[in-house]
Amino acid sequence: MAVARVVYLEMLGRFRGLLPVRASRLEAAAGQLRRCEARVADLKASLDVARVSAQEWKAKADEAEQRVADSRSEAAQQAKQIERLQAQAARGAEEHARELERLQTRIGDLSDKRARDAADLRAHLASTQRDLAHAREHLMLIDTKLDILEGAATVLDNRTRAILSTRSAPDSEVTSQ
Repeated sequence: MAVARVVYLEMLGRFRGLLPVRASRLEAAAGQLRRCEARVADLKASLDVARVSAQEWKAKADEAEQRVADSRSEAAQQAKQIERLQAQAARGAEEHARELERLQTRIGDLSDKRARDAADLRAHLASTQRDLAHAREHLMLIDTKLDILEGAATVLDNRTRAILSTRSAPDSEVTSQ
């Protein structure tokens, strides 16, 4: 394109003498053409810079869109993970509730059994206390009977000794004579 401009300006320069235009007007037109060409060159450079800038912004926008897509994908994965964790927590809570109910039932059963065992022990203790009191009464009766028998044995022994001592006293007189 630069070649076309140069050729065009040269052509104008050649026609300068042939045209019935004033030289000042031709000079002004040529100057205006050069300014326009310079402006076109500036605008093309600006356009190139704008294209590069647009490509950079497009690349940045693509990167941002990719980051957004990655973020959305990660958010979806995290949402799924949150749902799994919530489901797991709900299962854990249900299992905990079942275990708690089972333990409370077992505690209730053990408490009832302990109460029954305590009542049985109290009844057994009362029965044992009655048996002990009854045994003590029998023991006292037997002890009393033994005391009576001991007293009777002592009396019988004394009587027997007295009788034997009275009988042996005359015999001892007979033998001594």
